[in-house]
Amino acid sequence: MKIAIGMIVRNLISAHPLTEFLDNAEKYDHPIERVIVVYSHEADPEAIQELQRKAKVSLIRLQNYERAHMILKQLGVRFSSIQQLLFCPLIDTHGLIPYGFNRNQVLMDALFAGVDYLIFVDSDVQPSVLHRTPDGEVGFEEVDFIGAHLYGMSLGATITSSDYSGYNILPPASFEGMADLLWGLHKEDMAEFWQSSEVRGGLIVQEAGTPELQPTTKVLGGNMGIRMSALTTLPPFFSPYYFYNKTPLLARGEDTLVGLAASRSQIKCLDIQTPIFHDTYGDYPKIPDLKNDSSVRDRLYYACTGWIGRNVFLRWKTGHAPTEFFERGRRLSDGAKALYRYTNDRRFLYLPDIQSAAEAWLPDMVKQHQKTKEAWTELTERWFRR
Repeated sequence: MKIAIGMIVRNLISAHPLTEFLDNAEKYDHPIERVIVVYSHEADPEAIQELQRKAKVSLIRLQNYERAHMILKQLGVRFSSIQQLLFCPLIDTHGLIPYGFNRNQVLMDALFAGVDYLIFVDSDVQPSVLHRTPDGEVGFEEVDFIGAHLYGMSLGATITSSDYSGYNILPPASFEGMADLLWGLHKEDMAEFWQSSEVRGGLIVQEAGTPELQPTTKVLGGNMGIRMSALTTLPPFFSPYYFYNKTPLLARGEDTLVGLAASRSQIKCLDIQTPIFHDTYGDYPKIPDLKNDSSVRDRLYYACTGWIGRNVFLRWKTGHAPTEFFERGRRLSDGAKALYRYTNDRRFLYLPDIQSAAEAWLPDMVKQHQKTKEAWTELTERWFRR
């Protein structure tokens, strides 16, 4: 059984947290075949060497994945499909990488290496959960991370995933219009959590007890396992990009299509109830300060623009008409104004216009998706019948 850990990152500046995940896997007796790291800009030689002392390392720089280029040519994949899978103009022109394009590079390398199970982690997570003890204290608890994913797949899951513990991307706040904003962003299920965030601190922890594994349609790319033998039943990762005032914006939800496939009963996806710690703002346990910390506002702003792009594309993908979301647009406008009054950050006022820009870019998003899907189907069909 070959297990690989995959991670996407802009700059590989440290061997952490991958070394923590490797140590965790060794502790619980899960041999790791290799670590697959896809990066776009820089990689620190010392970080690479530290990883290589612990495992085989596939280090892939975007736009320079020569091994994949050679394999795809040998398989007879069309030139246009190779270009679609391996090259993204947004990287060269703006230095940005669509999340789905990035993750597919990891997936390809795992396929070419004969990996049985691929486990994705992100650069800001750890193989521990924030756990609340019966007396109410919050602390870290190391978990058998790889084992949790393998157990889920032993129950027949094609995809295993779980949420995170730590500070949510919605920082503690309190203002009129919170529900309007979330409704406009299609995040209304978070309204109760956000409205109580100043009281609860905006922190997500694993409560006492061990919840049972549950079917889910929510897939998170930084805490995700994939049974590679089922790859032909899975859609590729995909997240579009779009422009507002000549500025590129990345849509979130590269894993949304996987969740959509699960919702349509095309694949079995399990929540393994292992919410690993996510250091959302990079300075835990500091409480995120939305009003006074520009980096917290940046994170929320780009989360909003990412959700907007995802929502526009997903609305098309699920066959909903634009008119069905008219009320959401009105509430987004009201919520954006309220958030501006709360933060004095004018960027939030632009969210309704950004929504309109994303709608205008929908035809291009659809083309991006169709080309990716066609190229991915060609790759997987040729690979599995070789």
